[in-house]
Amino acid sequence: MFEMLVDAGSHAGEPFLATALSLASRVDAFACGFQVLPLQPPVALSFETALLEAEEQSARARRDWWLTQCTQAGVEGEWEILRGEVAPAIAKRSRLADLVCLEVSVAGGARDVLSPEPDRALVQSAGPLLLVPSVWNGPTATRVLVAWNGSAEAANAIRAAMPLLARATDICVLDGEQACLPGITPSPLPLQAWMSRHGIQAQWESLDPARQRELSIADVARRMGADLLVMGAYGHHWTSAFGRSQMTQTLLSHIDRPILLSH
Repeated sequence: MFEMLVDAGSHAGEPFLATALSLASRVDAFACGFQVLPLQPPVALSFETALLEAEEQSARARRDWWLTQCTQAGVEGEWEILRGEVAPAIAKRSRLADLVCLEVSVAGGARDVLSPEPDRALVQSAGPLLLVPSVWNGPTATRVLVAWNGSAEAANAIRAAMPLLARATDICVLDGEQACLPGITPSPLPLQAWMSRHGIQAQWESLDPARQRELSIADVARRMGADLLVMGAYGHHWTSAFGRSQMTQTLLSHIDRPILLSH
């Protein structure tokens, strides 16, 4: 069974939760809601202990609420409390999940107030992530843009997105992989044929970075009305046509639609 982890702590907004559960229902996923709590220090003042205990009780009380949300959405689910620093705790739990759903603010930044670079920390350490803008209130994974550059990270993102792609109504692959020189450079990956063998039909749009520097992933996503972007993260850098060398961080700082990332 496809398993989704959903950051459903007390900070989670209703649009994000509705998006995550709607997606879980579409792909017949198991929806495991979670909240991350800090570890209790070996020595703590009485008021600190009281605050930690209150937070613990509040988190445990959310289990019934979450299971009710799952039932209303028509999905099977469970509730877990993760302990530790946010990024490492989520990364560890993601080893036994297919997708981790996180809410991000409009300005970027997964909801981790403890880390100065939460997006980078989570992307580099966790499994495939679905980042949903806090203001997003629409369908997800019906019109999908796949950003392809031939990297292992991009391939991992596509493989993680397969259950979503299988149910999408419109898929466009923006192919920025450089053409090979026979006998001189390695052959490109046969992504189009591989997707077709898996029953995924997509429109194909090639991109020559040397001639189309003004084109960006965000431009194509807006043009096609994409409600999901699938891409690798922090792998082989995209050329200038796809943004600066830190393209992933740039996208996250201007996120306006759900993004599925994988490293």
